[in-house]
Amino acid sequence: MGLLSNLLGLRQDRADDAPLTLRPATPAEIEPAMSIVLAPPGSSADARSTQEFIAFARERGISFDSLHVALRDGKIISAILPVISPGRTMLMLCPSGGQPKTDFATGQLIAPVCRHSAAQGIHLAQTLIDPRDSALEKTFRDHQFDQMAELHYLQVQVPTDSTPPPLPAGLTWLPYSADRHTLFGQTILETYQNSLDCPALNGRRDIEDIVAGHQASGIFDPNLWLLLQEGETTLGVLLLSQSLRSDSIELVYLGLTPSARGRKLGELIMRQAFSSVAAQQQPKLCLAVDSQNTPALKLYYRHGMHRIASKLALLRDLRNSNP
Repeated sequence: MGLLSNLLGLRQDRADDAPLTLRPATPAEIEPAMSIVLAPPGSSADARSTQEFIAFARERGISFDSLHVALRDGKIISAILPVISPGRTMLMLCPSGGQPKTDFATGQLIAPVCRHSAAQGIHLAQTLIDPRDSALEKTFRDHQFDQMAELHYLQVQVPTDSTPPPLPAGLTWLPYSADRHTLFGQTILETYQNSLDCPALNGRRDIEDIVAGHQASGIFDPNLWLLLQEGETTLGVLLLSQSLRSDSIELVYLGLTPSARGRKLGELIMRQAFSSVAAQQQPKLCLAVDSQNTPALKLYYRHGMHRIASKLALLRDLRNSNP
């Protein structure tokens, strides 16, 4: 068989290795597994960083019960941690690509992790990878993941003297409250019409899941969620959140209804966002935006934001596939 394999050009590294064992991690395996997941490409994660991440995750209620590992001869080769969020979505954290044996083990873990999560009622599985990590991208594409968007992460230092912009006559801000929950949801859905912000997500989530997901971004403060209204007509929405691990406020979502576009209201909303950041005594505003959303990028760049990172977002609908 070895000679035949050589003649046919078949790779033998997988066949010659001991079989993989795929299963949920034990408590003792959490730290070594996460050190693999968190390791920068071509190196290893230091113990302190791994321990800090695990402690932070537990503080935020992130469970390691769904952490899965791939072992060969008792050694952890790869691992995937599904971070489950409100809104029936999960983010899959895994090692960087580029090492064939690790990539193969990561690929073998995707199906059991998706099965496990689907059984828990999760609808959408996502992963964020470096756009240059073609090996990991191929691993996920081979397992029914499609590109949702390339996300650009932007940031700006906010002037401490930023003040609320004067509102044109007839315009008012409405903060979030329980009795306005439905109105916020309806407005968010309306702003999705013909939007260039991750259109691949449109129609995949109901509004309650969308709102729950936004509220789970950072530390939710209803005073940082605002609707812009003109009389009884809602024009747009601004959702801000205190970032969990940095000295910044995250712009979770900014959207205008179709009838409100073209009136330079985006400028008004951004100035209000700056004012809110200054009022919270935080130095920076950060956000993630679809790289194809040219109008939004122009708006953010006009307000001094600059790109600090990019990620490729891949998506799989667990309801419409066979995990």
